Amino acid sequence: MISDPSAHLASEDNAVHSRHRITLAADKLSEARKTIASQTASGAKGLQTFALQSDLIDGIVLSVYKAITNELPLYQLHLLEGRVALVALGGYGRREMAPFSDIDLMVLHDGACGDVVPTVARRLVQDLFDAGLQVGQSVRTSSEACRLSICDATILSSVLDARLLAGNAVLFERLMQRHARMISRRRRMLAQKIIHARTEERMQFGETVSLLEPNIKRSPGALRDIQLVHWIGAVIFGESTMEELVFSGAISKSDADLLRAADEFLSSLRIDLHLSAGRSNDVLTRGEQVRIAQQRGITSRAGLLGVERFMQEYFLHTRHVMQVLEYFLERSLPSGRIMGWLTPIVGHRVERIYCVGPDRIAAAVGQISQVAGSLQSILRLLELSLIYDRPVDGMLWRTIRSTVSSLPCRLDDQSADRFLSLMRGSNRLADTLRKMHEIGLLQIIIPQFEHARHLLQFNNYHKYTVDEHCIHAVEKAIECATDPGWLGDVWRELKRKRPLLIALLIHDLGKGFIEDHSEVGLRIAGDVCSRLHVPAAEQEIVEYLVHKHLAMAHLAFRRDTGDDSLVIRFAVEVGSPEILRMMTLLTVADVSAVGPGTWNRWKSDLLAELYFRALGYLDGESPFGKAQRNRQVVEDLLVKDPPDQVVLRMSENLPLSYLHDTAPERLVAELKALAGLAESKSFVTTSWDVDNSTLKITVGTRENVATGIFHRLTGALTSQRLEILSADIHTLKNGFVLDHFVVQDPDFSGQPSAERCETIREAIFNSLESKKPPTFPKQWKALTPPNLTQNRLPPRVKIDEESSDHSTIVEVFAHDSLGLLYRIALAIYEAGLSVRAAKIGTYLDQVVDAFHVTDTLNSKVIDPVKLNQLRQSLERIIAEDSLEDA
Repeated sequence: MISDPSAHLASEDNAVHSRHRITLAADKLSEARKTIASQTASGAKGLQTFALQSDLIDGIVLSVYKAITNELPLYQLHLLEGRVALVALGGYGRREMAPFSDIDLMVLHDGACGDVVPTVARRLVQDLFDAGLQVGQSVRTSSEACRLSICDATILSSVLDARLLAGNAVLFERLMQRHARMISRRRRMLAQKIIHARTEERMQFGETVSLLEPNIKRSPGALRDIQLVHWIGAVIFGESTMEELVFSGAISKSDADLLRAADEFLSSLRIDLHLSAGRSNDVLTRGEQVRIAQQRGITSRAGLLGVERFMQEYFLHTRHVMQVLEYFLERSLPSGRIMGWLTPIVGHRVERIYCVGPDRIAAAVGQISQVAGSLQSILRLLELSLIYDRPVDGMLWRTIRSTVSSLPCRLDDQSADRFLSLMRGSNRLADTLRKMHEIGLLQIIIPQFEHARHLLQFNNYHKYTVDEHCIHAVEKAIECATDPGWLGDVWRELKRKRPLLIALLIHDLGKGFIEDHSEVGLRIAGDVCSRLHVPAAEQEIVEYLVHKHLAMAHLAFRRDTGDDSLVIRFAVEVGSPEILRMMTLLTVADVSAVGPGTWNRWKSDLLAELYFRALGYLDGESPFGKAQRNRQVVEDLLVKDPPDQVVLRMSENLPLSYLHDTAPERLVAELKALAGLAESKSFVTTSWDVDNSTLKITVGTRENVATGIFHRLTGALTSQRLEILSADIHTLKNGFVLDHFVVQDPDFSGQPSAERCETIREAIFNSLESKKPPTFPKQWKALTPPNLTQNRLPPRVKIDEESSDHSTIVEVFAHDSLGLLYRIALAIYEAGLSVRAAKIGTYLDQVVDAFHVTDTLNSKVIDPVKLNQLRQSLERIIAEDSLEDA
């Protein structure tokens, strides 16, 4: 078969044309971004820059589209001009384009164009992508676009923002008219669909505006919620611009002004983030917060860093957006308007001025000013809201919001009693406190909350501001009521919940001062309790809980709770089972409220272990009652199946911690495995803990197999990229050693494969047999954002000789790096000390390695010279590690 030379030449000619238009488009895109950067640097407003960027992108898209269509045969070109329209959708359609935003296009056609439409659409997407644009595109008829809008909220909102770029204007107008008619027949259903989609997105990117690293497009109160007002306005009222919504009475001018100000602030911020990253980026990281605050000349003032002042401005705008949006949705949806009108008529009255309706609490007819006019009546309203499990009517709450600033700051006795009556553990309590805080009502009752408003916790551990963290902690404690496990039992057994909830609400209000926040918090707790007239017995509990709110977490997660002296001291300090229950629930709530995923099964098990052992002591049982019971079971098992004399000798003086923490059947199996070892051999077993998603590793060997067994094992495990959570080291009779490690394997989302476990075992055997130090795989590290490193807590070493009767506790606070744990363990070994237990965890933005160490005689270390030498050695290691990390 002979090929057609003319067809080949035409193909080559098309390829040349394609490369040419792509090059032109890429050059135009580069120039456009330079123009945007220049305009931004010269102080152009955010929304103005959005519009300019959209116009520049229009030019690029249209030039490529025109070049492609001009290459078509004349009859196909005429076909496109009469039957096709190129449409911009979404943010591109709204002319709200950031420098690296995606563009969303629709090729709208009448269904009678044959193959030419998909061919042109495919070439358009490919050329724009090759030029450097990220493009989303669809090819649809008007009927398809309308049908899909009914089913998909994203498509619905994108078509609401549609804008004609090129082609048949009549076809585009028909689409918009048909789309409007479709909406008019199902306004409520479509509005609910859009709201539901946005709610799901908001939950994905954070439930509160008070996130420390928000997504300025998708987090609560961000740009997407401003867009939501426009979309709901278009669906419900047929008006989408702010001017139209104000004119129609759908939104007040003052609320519209708040949204405009937030839109401008967030838009300029988004442009800044894109230009700084050189790519699409909508996450306001801590590093970017510092950079932008410095770039904008926001200086430190009144005890606040410049970055804190900048973020307070961010939170102010996003809070305004959420407040306006909540009220707008309340008024917009038909059921909201109808029920708001009906509640004072069909609801039942309480105390003449309140009305409890089917789905809300409102003021009785003519009583709005009476309800909103005093602190006592507002708090009674909130109390009824909790009692009847109904939200406060939106119109009434808006009135209260406008009158709060005129309320007296003095707290009378009746108002204090009303507030205390709220603190009873209702499911709506946290939401009520949050709403009180948003409008400035909570600060009247607890003035210290004003200092904590939007106060940053500038570390990589907390995800929320101080005020939101405290309220979220209240929420997390109340959630324990529905916990199906041991925490639910603890909540139900707690007789007095009010002291716990008050303590949680104020537990971190001491932050943001030079002095330790627990010490400041103790004084704040006393002041708050006095202001609220809390009974003296409850005040003492609240002060203790606030002052010691970190104690139980530190003991459970950073100490060897197998040390009976630590457990006994803790139990004695707590003093009663009731206070222990409060401390336990406070710890759970505090850790859970740090951010998503911070509370897990592993921490739950550690805390439960400490709780039940301390509770046993307070109830008259030794903390090692379980150990004694396990010893009896071990003896019974050995009688049933008599082992050799080596096993019997090892079983005579087993460490209490080993007896307590190990199931008797497993303990006997490990003793037998040790007894069967050859003189210079070891054994390694691995088992998967399904509940905690952790791998348990047991290493049995003899002390004479290798020197410095602990640091060798940590090196072996770290070399395999395993994250060590805890280690327990047991030295038995005749020189036998049993080490238990609990690790996580980041390379496997579930149970590691048999091959992976074998690789780990081989690494452990090699570490015991080889004299070579371990090697650690190179890790890719993301570049640290500018100025972020200066906000890290400084590495330090803390040595505690008092807490334990049996060992000295060495804590190393350092920034995490691969191999650091090995180097620390090696330093402890070279200092002539042994590690009997270790806990590894995250505290703020640091790794905390806590080691319980003893000397060569298995006694606690008290020699000040030796301890000072150890401190200096460890400080040198973490200082060198910090320099490498920097």
